[in-house]
Amino acid sequence: MLFWYGAKTGAVKFRALLIGPLLALSWLPPAPAASGQARPASPSPSGPTQRFRFDAGAPLVAPAGVAEDGGLCVGTVDGYVHALNADGSYRWSRSVHGAVTRRPLFAGQLWYIATSADRVYALTRDGALYWVFKPPSPINSELAADAAFALYFVAADRFLYGVSAHGGVTLRTPFGDLKAGPSSGPDGAIWAKNQAGIVVRARGQDVRRFGPDGPSELVFADPEVLRDPQGHEWRAGSNGVLEFRAAADAAPSFVALTSSALLAPTWSVAARYAVLSARSGVLFALDPAGVRRER
Repeated sequence: MLFWYGAKTGAVKFRALLIGPLLALSWLPPAPAASGQARPASPSPSGPTQRFRFDAGAPLVAPAGVAEDGGLCVGTVDGYVHALNADGSYRWSRSVHGAVTRRPLFAGQLWYIATSADRVYALTRDGALYWVFKPPSPINSELAADAAFALYFVAADRFLYGVSAHGGVTLRTPFGDLKAGPSSGPDGAIWAKNQAGIVVRARGQDVRRFGPDGPSELVFADPEVLRDPQGHEWRAGSNGVLEFRAAADAAPSFVALTSSALLAPTWSVAARYAVLSARSGVLFALDPAGVRRER
């Protein structure tokens, strides 16, 4: 999402932080939890404390998403979507057509799920199907929502699309090759940047374009890195290693979590923990409150 970053010479200045699932630690037991079950964990001797772990039962290509109430949602390569409560307890599962290829997005009381079968599913909080949308072209970006809960994505045909909360196309505008975004902003719009350096702001039918020297400055952060509200930094590793830097520390700690690659981390504002997804299908909820300063 985009956060206000300040103002400069009368121009609005934003910082874009793309936040996604988080990481697990070397102290975790090697055996995964039983499929479809969350498992609480004992405190770590050093580093973040694991609140729970969950095994989705199949590999992942997209990280878990987090709702405003702290609920989690994750989709697997074999077409299953699982939802958890903020405490890690199981809520529901349902099947979809194709592998889940993008982070599930929660907006306007709906979970949006994009799949390899070129479909977007809108599911209610309880897992009921609300609608299915077939994009004109395969989705090439993460999903984002504006203040009216309209859904946006960049497709393989190099257009930016908007879809209403009822599943109808509201926007199709030329975009180009994606570089960053789309991300939701504090102004209620979504922002995205193409490879030519053009920044696009969209909300409903209102589309504005800014060149590299335009009035608004956007900094899209590395989606593989999360900085939480306490200032701790979490970096996902393709080798299954978490790089964790406590807010007051100059040097990071490296913790082996799993043998599979870690996907982009995210933060649960409601539950105040980091969420890490591994390609093997295991999710970890990690509490930075257990950090110790000594190495």
